[in-house]
Amino acid sequence: MTIAEEPILPPELERKVFETTAFIHPGTIPTLLRVAKRVLIWTQPFLYRVIRTNGNRHMSPALLRAIATKPPKFFHDAVRHIAFVSYSPSISVDEVKQILGVCTGILSFGSYSLFLDPSVASFLAETRVQRLALNLGSLFPPGSANLGHPLFRYVTHLDIFDDSSLVKLLPDIPLLPALTHLSLDSDTPRESALRVLQEYSQLELLFVHWLDEGSYKSSQIPHVYDVRFLVGLCDEYWNDWELGARGGEDFWARGDDFVRQKQKGEIEATRYWTELEPVQSFSAYLI
Repeated sequence: MTIAEEPILPPELERKVFETTAFIHPGTIPTLLRVAKRVLIWTQPFLYRVIRTNGNRHMSPALLRAIATKPPKFFHDAVRHIAFVSYSPSISVDEVKQILGVCTGILSFGSYSLFLDPSVASFLAETRVQRLALNLGSLFPPGSANLGHPLFRYVTHLDIFDDSSLVKLLPDIPLLPALTHLSLDSDTPRESALRVLQEYSQLELLFVHWLDEGSYKSSQIPHVYDVRFLVGLCDEYWNDWELGARGGEDFWARGDDFVRQKQKGEIEATRYWTELEPVQSFSAYLI
């Protein structure tokens, strides 16, 4: 195929075609960047739309170099989803803050505790982040986790990785003004989770996630709970997170669909668990 520098379609339509391709098929972006200068300008922001470190030792330096050479507005406009998910510290907390300092337009943020400390909270508070997935205990000084912090002002979806030691925070869930979806670790006592639903009518879904298939299956004892209560397996959690970030149906969307079906009587009242579903891998698209 010959790649033409001169446009064939009207500029508005041509741009729409390339941007749509970059959004739906992010793996094609490196090729699109080489088509023409105008196409590079249109599609390069999509390269940074979803940032997921995943322990790639080449990714972090490349991203930091890009941040040093591009105006902050580029990253504010381009980046919408960030996850720092390596099991080893491939990036420092200071570098996390450097990235968040320019990626102020993010909508979702996820991280393991290795990349968090109390100083990160103020950087998140400068954004309008709507979806959080993290360890609250690492984001605040010991014993002082605060759900009234400004970083939670716009949060609609909150996934708390902490174990049952933070169950004492659950009565503060109503402090989150925009929250509609909450996910908790499987160590959380079930009665504590159900109490949140009783006391917080604004919640549309409370999802309890398991990481181990054996214990997940053993938890499936038929019982009538609040229709908004759901348990599920998340053994490929960050692939699922990225699926949602790229516009696919993640566990939140599948949970919403489950609740709708149950409300309509299409799922028996005593069932509160989802089927196990394979999650698409996006490893080829990591920056």
